[in-house]
Amino acid sequence: MKKSFIAFTGIILLMAFSGKQDNSTIFKQLHGLEGTWIMKEKNGPAIGEKWVKVNNDYLQGKGFYIKGADTIITETVELRRTKNEISYTPTVQNQNNRKPVTFTLTTSGSNMFMFENAGHDFPKRIVYQFTSGKTIHAWVDAGKDAPGEKEDFYYEKVK
Repeated sequence: MKKSFIAFTGIILLMAFSGKQDNSTIFKQLHGLEGTWIMKEKNGPAIGEKWVKVNNDYLQGKGFYIKGADTIITETVELRRTKNEISYTPTVQNQNNRKPVTFTLTTSGSNMFMFENAGHDFPKRIVYQFTSGKTIHAWVDAGKDAPGEKEDFYYEKVK
């Protein structure tokens, strides 16, 4: 009986520490996106993202830029958690015939979340890294095989 208990405990511990974090825990960390984030450009319009938590498994986002008194929406985003995965699905106004493209969370840790779609032309990866409670470094790139093709976004939370 004692040996069975020790073996069972060992298996449970091994499963708990075997690497893959429960995706509900990861998604709760992504709730930190909730709010309005702005990146001010020196010689151009401010760009930003606004995220709303719809429920514990679904966030809605909008990408936009501000030109004068106008706010122009450039994309909408669905960030969803299912039992098996976390997906990031943007629909960009002037790309892909306004059809959504899904990226799947492949890497997370150290306040960084990487979503990938190897079959997409550009970007292949979308990454968010919380650098503090009030700042995010986000970027899109062409994947590990083309590290030079990258666009950075440094957002500050305003609401």
